[in-house]
Amino acid sequence: MLPALALVPALALLVGGPLAVAFMTVAVVPNAATEPAFTLCGPSSSTALPAAGEERRASLTNQPTAIPDTIRPLYQAAAERYRLPWPLLAGIGMAETNHGRLTATSTAGAQGLMQFLPATFTAYGVDGDNDGQTVITNDADSIFSAAHYLAASGAAENPDGVRRALLVYNQATWYVNDVLTYAHHYANEACTAAALGPLPDGPDGPCPPSGSGAEHGLQPNALRALRCVKTAFPWITNIGGIGDRPNKSDHPAGRAIDLMIPGWETADGRKAGWQVAHWLQANATNLNVKYLIYDDHVWRSYRADVGWTPYTHPNGPTTDPTLRHLDHVHVSVND
Repeated sequence: MLPALALVPALALLVGGPLAVAFMTVAVVPNAATEPAFTLCGPSSSTALPAAGEERRASLTNQPTAIPDTIRPLYQAAAERYRLPWPLLAGIGMAETNHGRLTATSTAGAQGLMQFLPATFTAYGVDGDNDGQTVITNDADSIFSAAHYLAASGAAENPDGVRRALLVYNQATWYVNDVLTYAHHYANEACTAAALGPLPDGPDGPCPPSGSGAEHGLQPNALRALRCVKTAFPWITNIGGIGDRPNKSDHPAGRAIDLMIPGWETADGRKAGWQVAHWLQANATNLNVKYLIYDDHVWRSYRADVGWTPYTHPNGPTTDPTLRHLDHVHVSVND
């Protein structure tokens, strides 16, 4: 059985990859473009990619997942060889097999991470890992072959060429728009990481007392998180700890802290807040982080594969910057 997370990408398996034509009823959803969790770069971060259209399917319900550490370098190396934006390959990998997490052969006979039909692979297959063999189910070979196929179909020419090449790859408009939606997500994610710059080192052992009154009453994991954040970001001076909350909250139990961001309403303040949020995400295991909320988005350690997703306050949409977590990073920790 396919994992629940991958039920919608599995549609790509049903219709196959290159040259597999899809005959399905497709919903047209206006204004449904997926907004990236956060970007400091704007639309220019993915100018090599055309915009995704409204007619989509998988990307309407399936958030893009984190790219495995073993797969990302393959996307990047293949893209460099064939002069393509690497997020384009990541978009296909997500749409087809969730970056190789799905391993089934499609009903059309497509195989491998990028879902090639054997005949197409015979024509465009590349030995991506230089092991002397070209194997359809080998991740490196599949990704390099997809890059080769896209380039041969005109993807390296310009953004319009990208769309035309994707239509050769899979002759369904909704599929092309799904791929581009995912590709823009990965492009913005990479641009944001670069824009945030290097983050402070993570904690290595205990962190010293912060001197903040918010330490009072915190459980051990929350106390350590507070102290380590304060060590990494000494400019954080206003911190919330335990206290009553109108909704279900980890604060009264001493399992949460709020890190107030100076100048949060400015571009520099927002960038600083995201530096803190990304640092906590990177050190989530070390600090026993359960979830983070910042800037209308939430990240859950127990659903780390979906990354940052839109957040709405339990009371519903609001313009209050505190309830939207625009002015602070919320940190909840495990027991």
